[in-house]
Amino acid sequence: MVVESDAQNLVDAPSLNRFGLRTNLLSLFIRPQQISIKKAMLQHTTMRTPHTAFFVLFILSCLGTGYSGGGQSRFTSIISFGDSYTDTGNLVRWADPVLAPQPINNLPNGETFFGRPTGRASNGRIVLDFIADALGLPFVKPYLAKGKANFSTGVNFAVVGAPALNLTYLQGQNMTVNPPIKSSLDDQLEKLKPSLCKGQGAECFASTLFVMGEFGANDFRTFINSNRIVEQARAYVPTIVDSISRGVERLIQHGAKYIVVVDIFPVGCLPMVLTLLASRDKADYDQHGCLGSVNRLVPQYQNSLFRQRIKVLRNKYPHTTIISA
Repeated sequence: MVVESDAQNLVDAPSLNRFGLRTNLLSLFIRPQQISIKKAMLQHTTMRTPHTAFFVLFILSCLGTGYSGGGQSRFTSIISFGDSYTDTGNLVRWADPVLAPQPINNLPNGETFFGRPTGRASNGRIVLDFIADALGLPFVKPYLAKGKANFSTGVNFAVVGAPALNLTYLQGQNMTVNPPIKSSLDDQLEKLKPSLCKGQGAECFASTLFVMGEFGANDFRTFINSNRIVEQARAYVPTIVDSISRGVERLIQHGAKYIVVVDIFPVGCLPMVLTLLASRDKADYDQHGCLGSVNRLVPQYQNSLFRQRIKVLRNKYPHTTIISA
């Protein structure tokens, strides 16, 4: 579960930008007069969740693209994809008899901000909520709220537990998928339609910030739960990278001009992985108590491969800003 205070620390945490000036995420997207003295003076020197790199690079990369004239954010909407780090309520609305009651639909989820569970895997807001707030946009509504929602300021397709690889492929590899629903990146992208623009014209996605949340951790969880060893899981990493890369290209073909793609986090730090792959050899653990060998073999490998693929996409589509973070 994401803790809201950690999510906010990522947004507030100062970082040296490419000009050597101390800044934070809020200062990149909102008018200077809207930045409170309290937030401007926050001196967090560490970021406590696995998504540190997401915001460091996001800040550095957006310095030249976050503003339009007059200091106004150029983004009019956010469209997001991902898993539990990004879902704002899709899984709890999922109409599927195979799904057991969802614990994220109970307290303490949602207790610190909303006062009730909202379908977020957090005790309050998630990072995506703080980004939306910084851009002066409403919280991004889940796609499955479509009967009641206005998606003119964005829509969220993320689903808790979503893998990069689709259900048919994983089951074809004799994997045990939990939950066994069609929530993969491909499935999420299938729901992205120009009709979401609601008459705003073909260029409406040009002012949208696309956030492709973390993908790959749930694939790894599936591999381990299916009795694959880490080396076997590593063999699937290029296929995962291919899936994410194709997803980015599909967004560009839809007219996306600004895309943030989040790295896979250090899965060797997950409690589930630490339990299932526990080792008696202290050398297998890093200074943080994480399984360093797992992190080297899977997430570091995936992030490295994807950085190479991003270079290719940037060269192929020079008019689209692609931020790998």
